[in-house]
Amino acid sequence: MSGWFRPTKKKEAEKKTEVGSEVSPIHRSLAFNALFHQFRGERKYTILDLGPPVGANVDFFSQFTCRLHIEDLYDTLTSFDYFSPEDGFSYDAVFSYLFPYDRNYRFDFILAWDLFNYLDREVLKHLAGHLGKFSRKGTMLFGLVSANRHIPETPHRFRIVDSERLLYQVSSSVLRDCPRYEPSDLAQLMPHFRVFQSFVLRNGYREYIFLYE
Repeated sequence: MSGWFRPTKKKEAEKKTEVGSEVSPIHRSLAFNALFHQFRGERKYTILDLGPPVGANVDFFSQFTCRLHIEDLYDTLTSFDYFSPEDGFSYDAVFSYLFPYDRNYRFDFILAWDLFNYLDREVLKHLAGHLGKFSRKGTMLFGLVSANRHIPETPHRFRIVDSERLLYQVSSSVLRDCPRYEPSDLAQLMPHFRVFQSFVLRNGYREYIFLYE
């Protein structure tokens, strides 16, 4: 899913959203705010969103002149049995299929949200390598990594409230073990993405902005 957007009048952000009978928590995001301040009105940007399509997020980015690609990578990966060893799969083939972009195409910003928490080391390593093929020097990658022992069974659905706040929508009450990646793990698995900024949140997550070098 992709499309070009040009600046429009920004809509008033919602204060809260209910999921079932519960109100999803809104958290201040220093990293997303830092990312937001990298945008310049006179430039055109290409953005890769690895999460599911969220209308409020599309509306948010419509204030900039940008091309937004939405891939919903976790849902796609879990919909197909690509990762069976007996199939003789190739990670390069898998991600080439999932990211069918011209080899000269480059993204300015990549939104990984909390996806890394749901990938094992081998998959994360190959994903980072493939994303590097569509990154230029200075491409920024935004992600959240949990230090909690358990996380929801499936990734959160993140809704941008404004440039400083994200709403975490929990899609499952079932929990799973969390890999709890440390900065040293990420440096090893994502060698071409350097940590530009990171912030520890009270909810047990660490926000990152990675810079492609």
